[in-house]
Amino acid sequence: MPTGKYIIKEVRGAEVAIVFDSLISHDCIGTCRGDKGGTVSAGFFSVAAAPTEKDPKDISVSCWGKSVTLKMDSRKEVDEPIIKRVLREIY
Repeated sequence: MPTGKYIIKEVRGAEVAIVFDSLISHDCIGTCRGDKGGTVSAGFFSVAAAPTEKDPKDISVSCWGKSVTLKMDSRKEVDEPIIKRVLREIY
């Protein structure tokens, strides 16, 4: 099961996910500061397969924890579909 870290940003009124390797600290991501949109949440995620008859390539995303360096919590169920949307485009 692949795992990583994420940051959710609000950009032009929409919440978007930035996903990255778990070896990188949340505060090392260049877009987490400044005027590039507000940071909404941050935490960890994992991905598993969740195939169905209608979608045999579906995935399941789970979020948890918090970013110590950004002092922000994961919003778990709120963040999961945002991250899933990004990862579905990659897979």
